[in-house]
Amino acid sequence: MGEVQEQRNLRVRAETPGVPYFTLSNAPPELRFDAYAESVDPIFDTRCAEVGGDFSVGLDGFNAGPVLIGRSRMWGARFHYDRDIRKVARTGVEAVLVQIVTRGGDVRLHDGEATVTRPGDICIADMTRPFATRTDGCENISMVVHHGALGLDEPRLDGLHGLVLRRETLAAQLLGEHARMLVERLPQAGADDALAVARATGLMMGGLIAPSLQESGPRASVAVAALFRIKRFIRANLAHPELGPDMVARAMGMSRASLYRAFAPLGSIGDFIRRQRLERVLSDLGDAAQRGKSIAEIAYGWGFADWSTFSRAFKAAFGITPSEARAGAGLVLHQSEGGAGDVLLPHWIRTMETLRLPT
Repeated sequence: MGEVQEQRNLRVRAETPGVPYFTLSNAPPELRFDAYAESVDPIFDTRCAEVGGDFSVGLDGFNAGPVLIGRSRMWGARFHYDRDIRKVARTGVEAVLVQIVTRGGDVRLHDGEATVTRPGDICIADMTRPFATRTDGCENISMVVHHGALGLDEPRLDGLHGLVLRRETLAAQLLGEHARMLVERLPQAGADDALAVARATGLMMGGLIAPSLQESGPRASVAVAALFRIKRFIRANLAHPELGPDMVARAMGMSRASLYRAFAPLGSIGDFIRRQRLERVLSDLGDAAQRGKSIAEIAYGWGFADWSTFSRAFKAAFGITPSEARAGAGLVLHQSEGGAGDVLLPHWIRTMETLRLPT
């Protein structure tokens, strides 16, 4: 059933290109699990055991900006999905993972609790906090939704983690039907329509979930919370020419040594700043509204004072020159469809970190 739907989506996408799409359905069977595990790596460390003759995995999805949505399936083995503190620190994005179970079921593990799910249940996990899943077979519709798209304040966002909307509730039924409609209709949508629908979806989701929220327990560890605060400051100040460890340390009220310790799970703070700036330049090079600016102006606007240093760093990061990115090669990184086994989801989730949503 899942493979038939993926093939149908491929045919529709070929006829009506629009929303960025990828699928693993055409990957060679012997490589499909590796491609699957690599695709979900920004969310989970994934492994499987007790593999049977009916083993099967599949994943396809669409990128609508503040909402990523797709179908996944996993059968014929015991699957382990783990998102620990290190994974959160390394790949954390300020978003929630919303999964609608459509077949089979799983066990959700969070904050020391285990919750068994059934078809029709909707499970929500905050990607800034650890969680895990175990299943012997399951299919679901998954959405990664940017925090800012939900229209919820911080106390309510805190209460999302581990929430399960049971299939008997009206909220679960409405969200489930909406998600099923999205994966059916997005193949025919244009990019602008998909973005508008994604924003409306986030707000609808926040509104339907809000009444179910209770006072949350403690958030992620102090170390992880500090790391997200540092990352937030860096992203808000990427255009500042003086952005660097000294500026960040002063703003955070830390010594340089404390800053380096807090940032250690992500590696070098200088490398992180450079990568974030390069992502912004890449985004602007593909933006029609930025066509009036030269590449040097765009690079300078994001804090690169030296052209040769910028150009080398850009080529090393993306495998193409800035000029090639402006000419259209950058669409491969931003907007192209995924073919057999292409792994686009990690890039999509990284790009989510740079979203500038309207307030």
